[in-house]
Amino acid sequence: MMTHTQVLHSNRIQSTLRRGTVFAAVLAAFFCSAGVAAVEQGSFKAPPLDGYTMTSEQDADGDGDGLKETHVKHYSNKTTGDRLFSMTTKGKLWAWSLQSHAGASSVNNYVIRDSNCDGVFDQRYDLEEEFHVPDCLSYAHKP
Repeated sequence: MMTHTQVLHSNRIQSTLRRGTVFAAVLAAFFCSAGVAAVEQGSFKAPPLDGYTMTSEQDADGDGDGLKETHVKHYSNKTTGDRLFSMTTKGKLWAWSLQSHAGASSVNNYVIRDSNCDGVFDQRYDLEEEFHVPDCLSYAHKP
């Protein structure tokens, strides 16, 4: 489990160290940290990518099993300073996160997650709340 801020902090570490192995270890530690998240249930739209440029991408361990099964893409908007990242596992996009300078509310700053692999982002977390790879994408899960 990890928060949006932890993903961004991990990305800064990766940029500094330029080594994916160290970054993956840091990211895995955050994914596996304990915590309880207050989750808003609903149906949420993926953020538009208009004006965003992909700045980096890497594979990371999203469920603490030592495998780098989660592909993380980072985007930035140079005009607004806003940042996005997406998370994909087994070819399935399951999370988006937006950190916006438009305000501090969860409407402008959030993580949305597809909790059951049905293609609908049905959970929204505040940026400081922890989230994880859905069980339906776990390598222990058999479809």
